[in-house]
Amino acid sequence: MTASLAVQYVIVGAIVATAAISVLRKYLPSVWGRALARMADGLEASRMPKWSQRLGARLRARIPASVGGGCATTGGCSSCGACGSSDPVVSAPVAIPLAEPQPVRRASTAAPASGSQ
Repeated sequence: MTASLAVQYVIVGAIVATAAISVLRKYLPSVWGRALARMADGLEASRMPKWSQRLGARLRARIPASVGGGCATTGGCSSCGACGSSDPVVSAPVAIPLAEPQPVRRASTAAPASGSQ
């Protein structure tokens, strides 16, 4: 394998990885948030150096709010409906008034049928 071919493989691999991460973040935010939380847990461990712990804290700040500690840490925020809060907000259906039906008027081209001939 030549050096230029190896560089091409690295570039294509980086593009594919970036696209996969982008799709993961957009269409599977809970999976993305859990992955960030696991990486942050590993980086923030007490055995890790300080720079690694700071990096873990920055990663933890990037966890999406819809995935992050909202439900588990505060007992539920009732913003997404997933935590099953005790006071669900249910809105009443709105009645839409209907217009009065209008009679259909058709132009008659034929002579009226009558018994006089």
